[in-house]
Amino acid sequence: MVMAAIMPSCGTVGLLVHTAKIMDSVNHSINYGQGGDWDTIRFVINGENQMVFKAEVNGQKDTVMYDSGVNSNTLLMYTPSTKPEGMKFYRHSVLGADKRSKIKMTTIPVKIKTEMVESEGLGFAMLNPETHYCDKEFHLDKYNIIGFQGLNIRRYMMDFTNGQIYYITDSVVIDTTEFIPVKCKYHKNVLWVYPRINGVEYECIFDTGNGAASFLLADEQRVASPMHDDMVYEGSFGQAIGGFTDKQRFVIAQQETIELAGKEDVGKVMYVKSIAHNNMGLSAISRYDWIIEQHYDKNAGVIKADEIVYKMYARPHSKDAGKPFKATAYRVSTADGTLKILTRRIDGNEKFKVGDQIISVNGEKITEENICYYYDLLTEANDWSEFEIRVK
Repeated sequence: MVMAAIMPSCGTVGLLVHTAKIMDSVNHSINYGQGGDWDTIRFVINGENQMVFKAEVNGQKDTVMYDSGVNSNTLLMYTPSTKPEGMKFYRHSVLGADKRSKIKMTTIPVKIKTEMVESEGLGFAMLNPETHYCDKEFHLDKYNIIGFQGLNIRRYMMDFTNGQIYYITDSVVIDTTEFIPVKCKYHKNVLWVYPRINGVEYECIFDTGNGAASFLLADEQRVASPMHDDMVYEGSFGQAIGGFTDKQRFVIAQQETIELAGKEDVGKVMYVKSIAHNNMGLSAISRYDWIIEQHYDKNAGVIKADEIVYKMYARPHSKDAGKPFKATAYRVSTADGTLKILTRRIDGNEKFKVGDQIISVNGEKITEENICYYYDLLTEANDWSEFEIRVK
C-alpha cells in the first residue's frame, strides 16, 4: 500500500485481482535457508517509514523495500529513461487505494535471493513517468519492492525488536505464553488481520508498505462528523501505485483504542470516506514481533493457493520503530515540476487551497534551481504565517 501524501511513507494497495489470477496458475518456487549465515534478513526502517533490506533481484544486488501489501513476487520500478530496451508496458486498471487507478506495467519472471530465502515467481515491472521529486520528497520508484509472495516462506519471524526476519525450523515449538495467536486469513495473495478499534472489529490488509498511517479505515460517518480532537484534512490522503489518490476529506483521530494480540493501546487512526480496503500499516505492525506460518497437507502433491492456511502470532513490545505522524498545516509536492499544495488542514485558519501552485516565497520566484530548497523549507515548517507566499 503506497501512502505518502500527508507524511513519509510507502507501500502498495492494488494488483489484487489481477495478480491473484496469475499466481494461481504459477508454480512458485522457494528455497529456505538452512541455518548458519543464510537464515536471517536484517532490515531497517528508514526516515520515510519504509522497511528496507539488501537483496539480489534477477542477479542484481539491490536495496529493496518489503511491502506485504503487494501480493506479487516483486514490483520493479522503471521510468522511460531506465526501462530495458524492448520491454513493452501495457495500461491496466487495478484496485488501487482510490479504487480506480490505471498504471502501465508488464508481467515478468523474477528471481529473488536474500540472506534467508530464494524465491522465483512472476512479478510486475511498472513504468512511472519522469518526475521532478526532490531528494527529501517521497517517490514511489526509489526502491524495487518485494511483496508478500517474495518472502512467502514456510515459517518465519518478523522481529521488530531487533530489526531482523528469520526462518524458523519445523522443530521449534512456538511459546504461546509469549506469542499470542492473532486472527488472520490468506486471501488474494495477501494476509489480513482483525484488530478491534474502539470496540469494533475491522478486517485489514497486513501492510508493511503503508508507512503513512497506523490504521487506514473506511468510515464515511467519522469523516462527515469528526470528534472534537480529530485533525481534519482535505486533498490527497496518500500515494498509491497509480499516483496520488483523488482529492477528498479525511480525518486523523488522535486517541483511538486499539486491541490486538492481548494488548490494548491508544493510537492514531486515519479515516477516509472511500477506500478499496482497510489497512494496518507499518507504524502499528512494528509495535509487535510476528510469527507467520503456513499450514497445508504436505502429501497433497501440487499445492494450490486456496489450500494453504496461515496462522499468525504476535508479541507486543514497547519499542516504537515507526516514525510518528507530523501534523502540518499544508503538504506540498513537486511531482509535475511545480510546487503545488497537495493537502491542507481544515481548522478555520487555512489560507490556501489544495492545488494552488506556489509561485514565490518571501518575494523570490520559484525556479527549477530553487524548487527543492523551498520544498524542504515549507515541508519542515509547521506554520507558514512567517512566510510571504504567493500562489496562482
